[in-house]
Amino acid sequence: MSVPRSIIVVLCALIALSAIARADRVILTPSAYNLPPGSAKLEVARRESRGGLTRYWASLGLVGGIEVEGLRLETRSRQVDSLSLQVNILPDVGFTPAVSVGVRDLANRTDDGVAFYLAVGYRLPYMPPNPFIEEMYLFGGIGAGGIKGPFAGAEIRTPYHIVLSAEYDSRVWNAAVSWEPAPLLRLRLYSIGGETYYGASLAISL
Repeated sequence: MSVPRSIIVVLCALIALSAIARADRVILTPSAYNLPPGSAKLEVARRESRGGLTRYWASLGLVGGIEVEGLRLETRSRQVDSLSLQVNILPDVGFTPAVSVGVRDLANRTDDGVAFYLAVGYRLPYMPPNPFIEEMYLFGGIGAGGIKGPFAGAEIRTPYHIVLSAEYDSRVWNAAVSWEPAPLLRLRLYSIGGETYYGASLAISL
C-alpha cells in the first residue's frame, strides 16, 4: 500500500522543523548541531550596560552538513563583523552523539580571534515522565585559539514552551531563559559574562 504524498510532505516538514528547533549554538558555544539545508536562523541580543552592545547572528544551513554563521558586534563607536563555518561529521541518530568541527572568526576580526574547535552534542534518549522536562541536550567540546580549551553546556526544554540553557564557554559561565510563543520563535533573556542581555531568535525554512 502506497503512502499518500500529502502525508510524506507533512512528515518531512515535521522532521525539518524538529531539526531546526535543535540548538545550533547553546548561547555562545557551538552545540555540534547544524541547521538543516535550506534553513536559516536570525538572532539578536542587546545589553544596555557599559555603553551598550548588540550582537547579531545570521546562520544558514547548507548541503553536506555545513553551516555558515555571520556575527556582528555593534556599539555606538564600533562595528565588527566576522564569519564562522561548522561541518557536521557525525549526525545524532539517537544512539550516537552529533559531532562537528568548525572555525570561528575566519578573518580574525574579533577580540577573541580565530578559533578552531571540536563539538559534541547529545539528546538524552529517555526522560522519565515528569511535568518539568520534555527534552534535555548535553554539549561539550574543546577549542584552540579564540576558544581556549574545554567548553560545555546543557539545554532543557519544558512542556510550557520555556527553554533553559547554560554553558561554560571556556572562560565564563553564561545562561539564558527562552520562551517560545510560536514555533521556531524564541524571546530570550541572557546572562553573558555577568552582563544582562535581552533579545530574540527566529528560525525559518527557505
